[in-house]
Amino acid sequence: MTVRPLRLPQDLVPTADMLVRTFQYPEHPEWGVQSDEQEQLVDGIRRIRRIWPVVRALSLVSPAMRDLIRGFAWEDNGAICGLTIAQREGTTSMWYIGTVGVLPEWRGRGVARQLLVATLDMMRARGGSRVRLGVIDGNTPAQSLYRSLGFVEYGGGTRYALTPTGSVDCPPLPAGFEELPLGEFDWKTRYELDQRIVPATLQEFEPIVAGRYKTPAPIRALAPVFRFVETTRDGDVIVRRTADRMVVGRAGWSVSKRGKGTNQIRVRLDPGCATLAPYLVGRALREVLTKSPALRVETMIPGWMPEVARELEALGFVRRTTNRSMGMKL
Repeated sequence: MTVRPLRLPQDLVPTADMLVRTFQYPEHPEWGVQSDEQEQLVDGIRRIRRIWPVVRALSLVSPAMRDLIRGFAWEDNGAICGLTIAQREGTTSMWYIGTVGVLPEWRGRGVARQLLVATLDMMRARGGSRVRLGVIDGNTPAQSLYRSLGFVEYGGGTRYALTPTGSVDCPPLPAGFEELPLGEFDWKTRYELDQRIVPATLQEFEPIVAGRYKTPAPIRALAPVFRFVETTRDGDVIVRRTADRMVVGRAGWSVSKRGKGTNQIRVRLDPGCATLAPYLVGRALREVLTKSPALRVETMIPGWMPEVARELEALGFVRRTTNRSMGMKL
């Protein structure tokens, strides 16, 4: 038994298989990785494996790519029994831990703690200033572990899911607003909107800084390569007031390319323009259902956008999990 750094790309495929087994909760089946998510997870990781030579080459010229996937594995007799996966947030000194997983038969032995300690030490050694992660509200063992390591709760949101039963009408855009497409690399519009609308209480661990939004030039240059391996087709639009041209909302979607997995929608809304919630949700959902009417649709809505949450529920979305955001300074 040993804790070791992830070895990439060779750990990618066994990691996918291990995660499918890990994230199952018999007492809370709604928390677990569903069958459609399993195929999406495995397919996505295998596609990353195929372009790993490009990722490795980019890491030589782009510091952000060097920390795209880092973490640690707990190995027993050559098999991965637990792992952490983390990444630097853009070009900042902030990190995000996206995965902490231990196989059921290895839980309760301190494996997750050792993996997290190694991960936090790695971040400090690489100049990290703060780190954040998400945890399902009700997953008491995980929350207790994170608190014992110094993480504190600072926010949260709700994960919603919709099983489509037909098309959805998008209400008309209210008078006084206009819709415009949002470019793939238009980081400034995303940055300025979040800068205005994300509550200050969240920014201790999720500060709105340009380095989290900008895409490094080498990655932009190789965008066609990354699109080739992506499992989704993405799109985004913004809504702005016609009077002052201020952007007040954003709707986005990710549609499965292969008819497998799930589809996703994204909404950002200025709380002062709550009347736009039906339009933004309907706009993203119509785009998804038009292109892929059979797959389940998922979204995560932060707690500070209750108008969007209410609109989702009115359209038949059901709450899947409530999630807590936790962070710490390194």
